[in-house]
Amino acid sequence: MLQGGEPRRLTTQTEHFEFQPSFSRDGRSIVYTTFADEALGAIRVVPADGAEGRVLTTEPGHYADPVFTPDGQEVVYEKGTGGGIVSPLWSNDPGIYRVPIAGGKPVKITTRGTDPHFGKDGERLFLLAVAEEKERDRRALISVDRHGGDERTHLVSHWATQFRVAPDGRSVAFIERFQVYVAPLVAAGREIEI
Repeated sequence: MLQGGEPRRLTTQTEHFEFQPSFSRDGRSIVYTTFADEALGAIRVVPADGAEGRVLTTEPGHYADPVFTPDGQEVVYEKGTGGGIVSPLWSNDPGIYRVPIAGGKPVKITTRGTDPHFGKDGERLFLLAVAEEKERDRRALISVDRHGGDERTHLVSHWATQFRVAPDGRSVAFIERFQVYVAPLVAAGREIEI
């Protein structure tokens, strides 16, 4: 909350829970996930001024971590699976997807990684991934091109639990053992252990 300001709700519905809001880089729109036990989840966009929002996803599902591309023309998100205490319905074909902000059919980018985000431009999508199958406790900051190809491993760590590339692409923040650190993001051509 800004100093002296009062919080104001941007949405008015009461049918589902709302999670994981993320602003567009121009600050004009917010993308977020919703979930209700019977209806399951959706990806929604609302103008930051609180005008009427809309649903971007074309089917119910288990969605997480939506973000706008830097140009604001698409939204990238994770589609997961249900089961356990939530419905297993609509759990087919999990992975990372992108969908045009104007609406349309979602396109699968990759099945590898979580926590999608962007650096300076929309050409590389950054993800948190298991570094190697045989070393499941090592986490890596990887990136792929907008179609899911040209995978690169940038950073690996035994203790980091989250990475976030800065909007200018020159540094990375990471959480390690309940502490937050910032380091330069160097284009080394090989993975760097942090």
